[in-house]
Amino acid sequence: MLLTLLKSPFYLLRLAFVAYRSRYRGQEQLEVLRILVALWLKTTFAWRPRNGIYQQRLFGFVVEGSSYELLLRLFKELFLVEPYAFTPGTPSPCIVDAGANIGMAVVYFKKQFPAARILAFEPSPEAFRLLTRNVAANNLCDVELHNVALASTAGELPFYYGADGASLTGSLHPHATGVHTVRVLARRLADYLGALPTFDLLKLDVEGAEAAILADLSQTGLLGRFRQYIIEYHYPIGTSESAQFVACLQAFEQQDFAYCIRLAFPRLAHSQDIMLHCWQKE
Repeated sequence: MLLTLLKSPFYLLRLAFVAYRSRYRGQEQLEVLRILVALWLKTTFAWRPRNGIYQQRLFGFVVEGSSYELLLRLFKELFLVEPYAFTPGTPSPCIVDAGANIGMAVVYFKKQFPAARILAFEPSPEAFRLLTRNVAANNLCDVELHNVALASTAGELPFYYGADGASLTGSLHPHATGVHTVRVLARRLADYLGALPTFDLLKLDVEGAEAAILADLSQTGLLGRFRQYIIEYHYPIGTSESAQFVACLQAFEQQDFAYCIRLAFPRLAHSQDIMLHCWQKE
């Protein structure tokens, strides 16, 4: 603890540099610094709120999570790295958030586009509870929540998650952190698209289920209902499932989409997370 206190000025300078390098300017830049410092202090010194509610105010919103560590990680990823930044053709875009977790991306989209209409899907019971609380606490309008897993078929499926039910690694596929299992309702995304002719964005982060969802959209002729896709694709290395990524790209090409690919995180032993951004050509 003493060593941490001695190093504190250096950490604060580093946080100031992160805020300075961010795209935010003026009061928003100061707000970024305030958020980073507040969450850094709370995580570093293991601060526990008396009411047991882990909350952080950011950009006029109040976001509740299962821990300050989770809130800090999500804030850095979504508001500083901004993997889901996109330019819609309207100030009130229609967005599908598949894998909404506690709703940090919903808050990010509402900050960028206050008039956006958002359909958010999250299968984890604990993450969905926090998602619901965050939408209600911030009086977010035109946000429709669904406590379901998106899949290629409807029914019930096992959902695997770690010790923290609101963590970012819950999945329909068993993996190293899936130490607990709960059965969740599964539905096809096609069941929710309704009469709207097009959506502006499908944000897809579903921990390995993305190939099945995209294949179903392609087979039902609905891939073109979205103008843009931003997908965190969990690419399996050295398995038969690797071919699904090629099929996914071919489906987008057949629908006259352009796309770019970048690595999202360091490679793991058997997988590589890829950020795939697809958009309809003019």
